Amino acid sequence: MIRTVWANLLHIYQPPGWDEKIVRKVARESYIPLFRILKKNPQIKITLNINGSLTEQLAQYKLNEIITNIKLLAGREQIEFTGSAMYHTVLPKLPVSEIRRQIHLNTKVNTKYFGKIYQPVGFFPPEMCYSNKVAKVLVKENFSWIVLDEISFEGKKGVMNWENGYRIKGTSLKVAFRNRKISDLFAVKPQAETKKMFRENCCTGEPLFVAMDGETLGHHRPGMEKVFEELTLDKKVQTVTYSQALRAYGSFKSISPYSSSWASSERELKKGIPFELWDHPKNPIHKLQWELFNLAIVIVTESKSDKNFKSARTLLDKSMSSDFFWWASAHPWWSVEIIEEGVARLQKLINSLNNPPAIKLKKANLLAKEIIDLARQWQDSGHAYKEKKMFLAGYNYKPYMAGKKET
Repeated sequence: MIRTVWANLLHIYQPPGWDEKIVRKVARESYIPLFRILKKNPQIKITLNINGSLTEQLAQYKLNEIITNIKLLAGREQIEFTGSAMYHTVLPKLPVSEIRRQIHLNTKVNTKYFGKIYQPVGFFPPEMCYSNKVAKVLVKENFSWIVLDEISFEGKKGVMNWENGYRIKGTSLKVAFRNRKISDLFAVKPQAETKKMFRENCCTGEPLFVAMDGETLGHHRPGMEKVFEELTLDKKVQTVTYSQALRAYGSFKSISPYSSSWASSERELKKGIPFELWDHPKNPIHKLQWELFNLAIVIVTESKSDKNFKSARTLLDKSMSSDFFWWASAHPWWSVEIIEEGVARLQKLINSLNNPPAIKLKKANLLAKEIIDLARQWQDSGHAYKEKKMFLAGYNYKPYMAGKKET
């Protein structure tokens, strides 16, 4: 019997400064049982992305079993780590210097808690947001491979030839393409249907690359961690790490992936919109957010001699979380509270400097007011609700985020 090679990448993350109750709830429902499953079944292998933002909070809240088990499993070669951005930012939107900083911060924090065994060769870009600029940085940072959603291959789903290996044109950076159809089973289908469809689709002889939020298993989808365990132990599959799966390819075809994310649609990519949930050209809140965000980078970068530079710089790093923009999309995720918190964080770091440039400070405060006023207007007028309704009418799936199920 030929066994299907199944490479799983689980991405786990919580935003910086997230509600402790939510972090503990996710840990109890997902992280703890997930790593216990791996500990109990030494034949199961996964590739793990854990952003430093979460690692710090696990340590802060003394969720030591999770850190200990991850280290143990990595030592047993059941877990392969990936590199990523410390605070889960949309990397294509950052200057190169900030992309590198986010990568270095992430490596530093994860090495602190996991030790020398944290030596990633692959890279998980948050939200799988990709551009050629990101690829160039990863080559300079000596990463061997990157994971991207299959839609980045040709801007379409379902056209991948999984038997071919691929690399970014002009580089040695290999690409592992995520099978969206199979990956999304765990997020949207009932348990019985997930098992049925997985078994129907996995036995083609082609390697299977799955990537999903680890929180899907047990937290967003109670009981799905048991489905995952059952399927990984199926005699028709052999679980491997992403690096192991990529090593099986004899050659790698040179390609130029589309700028995209794992949430990209064919419709939006045709319009030239690669990151619609974080930077939609028709979303005026997004436009204002990025203007304020980029202004904050300039102000802090120009204030290196300020005695409060270090604390402002740390706040700026934490302000790079993708959540600030995600929750302003109304496609369908929407939260005035999170938008206001993101604005307040940017204002705080700018105002913490002793002598920020007066003109830029005034502009930053005006932008902050515009963002908050517009967000409240969208909320009070019902515009945000209409945007959500229109979006969901065209996309047949159930979204989950941060311990809450949208309705």
